[in-house]
Amino acid sequence: MAVTASRVVAMATLTRPETPVFGDHPWRAIAFRWVLFVACTVLGFWNTIAAVIEELRAQTLILYVPVLVLLSLIAVIGVSWRDFDEPPIHDRQTDVIVGLVVVVLAVAGKLLVTPRYGRAYLTSHMDLLALWMFVLGASILLFGLRPVSRYRWAWLVFLLVFPIPVRGLVLTLGGTSLAAGFVLVLMAVAATAVAVGRTWRRKAVAALIAGAVGLLALLVLYSLGAPRNVLVPGPALIAAVVTSGIMLVSYRRRGGRRWSPPARGQVADPTVVFVGRPVLVVVLAAILLAFIPTPPVGSTWQSNTYPRLEIGGQLDIPPGWRQELVRTYGWVSRLYGPAAVLHRQVLVQSRGTRAFDKFARPRRVVVDSVDSRRPLALEVYPDIFRYDLSDERSSEPVDVELPFGVRGRMWSVVDDARYLTYTVVSWWWNNGRRTQQVMIWAVDDHEPQAYFPEPRITILANLNSLLTILLRGNAVLLDTNPQFKDRDLLVGLAGGLVRAQLVDSVRDRP
Repeated sequence: MAVTASRVVAMATLTRPETPVFGDHPWRAIAFRWVLFVACTVLGFWNTIAAVIEELRAQTLILYVPVLVLLSLIAVIGVSWRDFDEPPIHDRQTDVIVGLVVVVLAVAGKLLVTPRYGRAYLTSHMDLLALWMFVLGASILLFGLRPVSRYRWAWLVFLLVFPIPVRGLVLTLGGTSLAAGFVLVLMAVAATAVAVGRTWRRKAVAALIAGAVGLLALLVLYSLGAPRNVLVPGPALIAAVVTSGIMLVSYRRRGGRRWSPPARGQVADPTVVFVGRPVLVVVLAAILLAFIPTPPVGSTWQSNTYPRLEIGGQLDIPPGWRQELVRTYGWVSRLYGPAAVLHRQVLVQSRGTRAFDKFARPRRVVVDSVDSRRPLALEVYPDIFRYDLSDERSSEPVDVELPFGVRGRMWSVVDDARYLTYTVVSWWWNNGRRTQQVMIWAVDDHEPQAYFPEPRITILANLNSLLTILLRGNAVLLDTNPQFKDRDLLVGLAGGLVRAQLVDSVRDRP
């Protein structure tokens, strides 16, 4: 009896602090926690949100993220409209332990894992995975493990905010706006099934209706020539809203257990009666996360503007070199948008010198140029995604000064399997409409049949590389002792290429 009485007193003590604040209005307690939850998420990941907004302006595939957030909210709302008989939670030890572990993982993900992918930050967006973990952990601390597990399928849908699987699927389907719209329709099918499906039969019916409505809307918008920012999100949102409305009307006509918004005054008391110290954990974690930086967006490369610069065709060859071969790769439009083309030009010295070859043989180099009307797309899928370099080691780039204020970068690539070392010089520039990246490759094998990395889309190989970095760190793929064997050769050729392209363009600059 004494033990029981002490437990009753302890429970009363726990519930007492929240009663004077919210009185007999449980919806106020829930609203307060939601406001705190959203505010802490925005505070902790403000730089991640800013990066996503920057990508949205560039109309990259990250356009799916806000759509997925809306679809996840539809799933959450659909689940919350159902009746659940749950006893209140007073012993919060399990909630605190699990929530604290997940929040610590979120902090570690943003602090330790995200910097490993600095070169492919916009591709991987590991901080979005950290955001998902923080949202999950904060929800457990503020609302309880049992209520959060009720929305387990909605959490699974929201996990797609991590973009690597989505990017891989979209690129596999062609990388077009139509493919992105189709993938989002699949997300809408999953979210709608979670929202309206009390039984597996209702889930299947909702999935079929959402799929049919979404595909029909996608085809109609595509045939009407809808812009990318309409074609990609529109069909998914239409499918989710229309299907949810149809299923709600049908359910109400048949009667049965309640599935509708709770009326005012009928909001159930929160399962977790009193939060207490876990609130401080969430707030402190959000403040710590706010001070953790993320890699810069849109400033990785200097890109000067030359209005009369011709972009989209082959580069003009400078004196002292001749073009041996040229190839065009149109598949890069899957990465960089419509009309993007990669040109590969094999250049050979008109006359060899002992300065670059001990037998004075003419050196052979490869010049790759790719362009896009969305400059940020060149950062979303950097050059490592245009070549199969998943097993090669690369050095950190160093700056190289080129004529007319063009700033290049140079790095080495070590192919241990072929015992080859490449020296690369690259730069960006634009004409106000399109942005171009130029890459010059030289190899320490001076024979005519020397191998150069072939441009090709390598989704699986790069995913394997990203996984290797996650498990072993980026040092395993880093050349810590670069030897720029062909520095003078490439810097001289880069300067000649810059002059050949800008000889007329610079006259228009003030």
